[in-house]
Amino acid sequence: MRRKFKALLFMTAFLPLAGLSSLPVKAQELIKIGAAQLSAGGLPVVVAEQKGFFAAEGLKYERLDFKGGGPVAQALAAGSIDVCICAADHAIHLQDRGLGGKVLVALADQHSYALIGKADSPAKSIADLKGEKIGITTAGSLTDTTVRYATRKAGLDPDKDFVLLSVGRAGAQRAAIQAGAIAGGMFSTPDIQIVMAEKGTFKIIEDFRKLPYPAQDLVVTDTWLKAHPEQARKVARAVVKALRLIQEDKTVLYPAIKALFPEVKDDAMVAQLADDLAAGYLSKNGVMTPESFDLLMSMMMIAEPKLKPVPYDDIVALSYLPK
Repeated sequence: MRRKFKALLFMTAFLPLAGLSSLPVKAQELIKIGAAQLSAGGLPVVVAEQKGFFAAEGLKYERLDFKGGGPVAQALAAGSIDVCICAADHAIHLQDRGLGGKVLVALADQHSYALIGKADSPAKSIADLKGEKIGITTAGSLTDTTVRYATRKAGLDPDKDFVLLSVGRAGAQRAAIQAGAIAGGMFSTPDIQIVMAEKGTFKIIEDFRKLPYPAQDLVVTDTWLKAHPEQARKVARAVVKALRLIQEDKTVLYPAIKALFPEVKDDAMVAQLADDLAAGYLSKNGVMTPESFDLLMSMMMIAEPKLKPVPYDDIVALSYLPK
């Protein structure tokens, strides 16, 4: 009798737990975010994931890496990803194609690229590379637009005075420069710092990083935005929270840098990158500045004379950002 009582007591003690396990668990909503390439602009998204900001919004984040802005914009337009980490250029192109591109969250307030060549190159500016081959990531990417803008501003024709080659990301650019296949290639942070750390090997021919430019943003289409307004707000809240945290404590970038760029192993370089990025490159509040938008349109109109100008309010999805 006593043994039966103990068995009954043991079973009833676990009845509440059994009831809890049968309760429905709220599934996390999956957000597919495509990245044009591994770039510093994606770090706030990594911070948002590492700090649990996506999870707190009931979101599960999946990152898909692409070989440049052109391919990721195509994936966004096709609906195979929900959001892209890419330049605001692609929001303009989507608008121009009638697909309604929008910048949901501004990630960067400054341009992210520099044109790099061999250390012994006589070139001191992009104009000095007239007649040479220049490496871009892909056609239609920010690197493409930037090279076209810079060459036209120098009074040259990018299609007649240069050969623009779609080389890919930093590793391929570096190999192409060393092999003599291109005279210069486009690199972004932290690849600029990595290659320039090799003293006497490379040099910066043209540096675009101080230009106010929305080089990295979370871009969506109107179709996705209208179909998923609450998901858009959740993504915006999570990433803006990360941007604000970075301004309060730049050390939160350390684990994000190591996760996104495992090749950066030197702690001093990690700290330097965090200093540089928090000091002006990364957005403070997720809002694209009118100054950077004006340069964006100016650069794109020079690079693509047939492009129609787009108003600021048609590109920036301010109503989805947290107050």
